[in-house]
Amino acid sequence: MLLARIINPALNSKVGNTTIQGDGPGILQLFLRNFIDIALGTAGVIFFFMLLRGGYEYLTAGGDKEAVQKATKRLTTSFIGIAIIFSLFALVFIVEALFGISLLQINIPTI
Repeated sequence: MLLARIINPALNSKVGNTTIQGDGPGILQLFLRNFIDIALGTAGVIFFFMLLRGGYEYLTAGGDKEAVQKATKRLTTSFIGIAIIFSLFALVFIVEALFGISLLQINIPTI
């Protein structure tokens, strides 16, 4: 049986190279891996800008107690957020080390 390959030049070569037999990662697997990478990167960028904004608000508070409390709260929540992100990332590696299940390398069986 001869299988013809249809190649879409607009798609990434990794996504466009999947076949019916399932040799290689499927589109859903690549989507989930990229989604995790983008989510972690976005969380880092948000943390950085929240940290900058909180620091700027703290420096420009000018002794106003309410403004200082608001800036301190923003800094605290940004550090709590990045601690949660790092904890989730560490938990993924702990699960992989203990149970041998890689949550970052999603392997969805094909039918």
